[in-house]
Amino acid sequence: MSKIDTRAVLIDEGLKALLSHGYEGAGIGPILKSAGVPKGSFYHFFASKEEFASAVVGSYTEGNQTVRTQLLTDESKSPLQRLRAYFEYHEQVYASENPIGGCLLGNLAQSIAVHSDVLRQELHRAFAAWQRDFQQVLREAREQGELPSHLDPDETAAFLIDAYEGALVRMKTEGSIAPLQRFKTMAFDGLLKNHA
Repeated sequence: MSKIDTRAVLIDEGLKALLSHGYEGAGIGPILKSAGVPKGSFYHFFASKEEFASAVVGSYTEGNQTVRTQLLTDESKSPLQRLRAYFEYHEQVYASENPIGGCLLGNLAQSIAVHSDVLRQELHRAFAAWQRDFQQVLREAREQGELPSHLDPDETAAFLIDAYEGALVRMKTEGSIAPLQRFKTMAFDGLLKNHA
């Protein structure tokens, strides 16, 4: 395995472990075993578990950015149709997982962010980028008369992420995507529906 492959495999296994067990429960030993990588190789790439988790968050964020860019800039759809497609895409992803892993950002924010400045800053950057992308599509929706006029695109973007992360927590607790479906219905048939 090349150096790049080894690092990528470690990050991939780390993502699975962090989603399944959280930061505290994700042991380096089991990650190395799953990855088929000796302990020395881990410390060649990462100085600490915190640095490793930060790299996993960075990789996860890049993947999400790619998905957001693809779905939220699809000009064959209206802005709110693009936003709905984003949530529907993730709903399908979560529905296919067993057990349901949820969102790494939300999972780590609940468990480790207050104990690690490095991870808190990494999570803050990830949430900020996500919010900026939502802000952009909601501003487009307002310009096209699709967004109810009383809604501020920036505040609405923040609220949607907050509410969505709450739905993801409930989803993991219930082992069902029903909370995501409820979120989507309330967001698009209630909050974002333009009654004008």
